[in-house]
Amino acid sequence: MPKEFSYDIVFLIKQVAEDDEKAFRIIFDNYKELFYSTAYKMTHSATIAEDIVQEVFVRIWIKRKLVASAKKPEGYLFTILHNCIYSHFRKMARERQLQLKVSYGEDMMENSIESELIEKENRANLENRINQLPPQQKIIYQLAKQENLSRDEIAAQLKISPNTVRNHLSAAVEYIKAHLKKDIAGMIWVLFWVG
Repeated sequence: MPKEFSYDIVFLIKQVAEDDEKAFRIIFDNYKELFYSTAYKMTHSATIAEDIVQEVFVRIWIKRKLVASAKKPEGYLFTILHNCIYSHFRKMARERQLQLKVSYGEDMMENSIESELIEKENRANLENRINQLPPQQKIIYQLAKQENLSRDEIAAQLKISPNTVRNHLSAAVEYIKAHLKKDIAGMIWVLFWVG
């Protein structure tokens, strides 16, 4: 929470959901610097950070009813911020890929050593995440995704109910997706700012 924030943020967000522009202005005034500094640290660009902050507040206003209904509305504000930052990096990655295709031709791009290395790294990241699953989730994930068995086939093989299979598979997929998103965001950051 921003320093010296003397308002009840949950109350203000509920007011914003009711189209209260004054409450929105209070939230803007109290969060804009924090959002800007976070975006600037990630992008190293004042202009891009300003654009991201503007996009965050546009999304907050558009999604104001959804933000107000969130269990942790303030956390939702930061989720919007991080989603905007990652959207920026994804856009940059798409633009870079397009530039490579134009510069080198699509066939050369697809067959390049860099593409092969990235693909290997992605496979390694996926395997690493699968190996971090709890044993039961790992087995169920591998049977479903790598051996293409149905829930009923997995349930019969492991002597558990199809609902248990569904629950374990769902938890495994959520875990892998969440961590691969973080891995990809980190790779994009490294590609653009370190590499």
